[in-house]
Amino acid sequence: MSQLTAEALQQLQLQFLLNRIQGDGLRDTIAREAAAFYAWGDTITLNNVIDAEKLKGHISRLVKTIPMSGELRTIIVNAIITAVESDLNDAANLQTIVPKKEYDKAISHYAKFEKVRVDIVRLILESPIYSTLISDVLYHGIKDYIVTENPLVKNVPGVSSLMKLGAKGLNKAMPKLEETAETTIKKFINANLRSSVDLSERILNNALSENNIRTIADHFWGTLSEKEFARAKKYVEEDKINESAQLVEDFWQEIRETEYLHNMIHQIVDYVFEQFGERTPANLLNSLGYDQAFVVPELQKMLPDLLERDAVKTLAEERIKATLADFYSSPEAQALFAGN
Repeated sequence: MSQLTAEALQQLQLQFLLNRIQGDGLRDTIAREAAAFYAWGDTITLNNVIDAEKLKGHISRLVKTIPMSGELRTIIVNAIITAVESDLNDAANLQTIVPKKEYDKAISHYAKFEKVRVDIVRLILESPIYSTLISDVLYHGIKDYIVTENPLVKNVPGVSSLMKLGAKGLNKAMPKLEETAETTIKKFINANLRSSVDLSERILNNALSENNIRTIADHFWGTLSEKEFARAKKYVEEDKINESAQLVEDFWQEIRETEYLHNMIHQIVDYVFEQFGERTPANLLNSLGYDQAFVVPELQKMLPDLLERDAVKTLAEERIKATLADFYSSPEAQALFAGN
């Protein structure tokens, strides 16, 4: 075969392959290749396609090494700011995205998790922060009652002024007296706080009953459901979003090295292979709703727009040319042409 014939054959093959990825040729190619994939997918299992242990290694490696660049964070921050400041928010509210019927269904569902509510309430009430808060509330309540509300102060003329004057005099004469008294009283309250906390727990558990949660949710819906999302603009500042993104990145950099995360990934992979390892990809895709009848028309709608772009078309042509050039210049092909 002459060099001219080899070049003509290469050009003919190039045009043939290009025709298969454009126009009617692309539609036929998609249908044919999808049919071949689903036919192949009916003959093998997930275990035939990939090894579970190697998959664990690949995921763990990527979790540890996938880049988190400053430019990526900037894109995320700017995307959030764009979403918050969008004019679409001027006419959008909670009702725009969540119908009241679906909102009520979700609230009813989560309101049934009584044990979770009880445990959360107990966890909060056992916190030192709550103990400090309730001590301050009780102390200032007692103090205000003594100074302004008790019958002696209210019914005897001049006593209120006298008590205030006396307090000022004592504070001036002994500056640390009130501070010492406050510390002593709060210490006493803390020492006897268990009964108050138990009472608070019972009150909160009753207040957060299933029916009351629905009532609170209805109040929330009535108060906020018609407020435009645009109001969020005043709460969202670029530097604060950037700081939050940095915190998330710092957190991710720490957690992605933890043994716990990688052990959890391995358990999830094991679960997937235990459940689906012996199922064929075609069977699994069909059960998920992505059967051939759905996939082919969708690809036929999306891929032509992509492959008809000049930039993509040029790239495809260049790569096909490069592949064919490698083949026709290979020693095996050259020997074949020389023999003919």
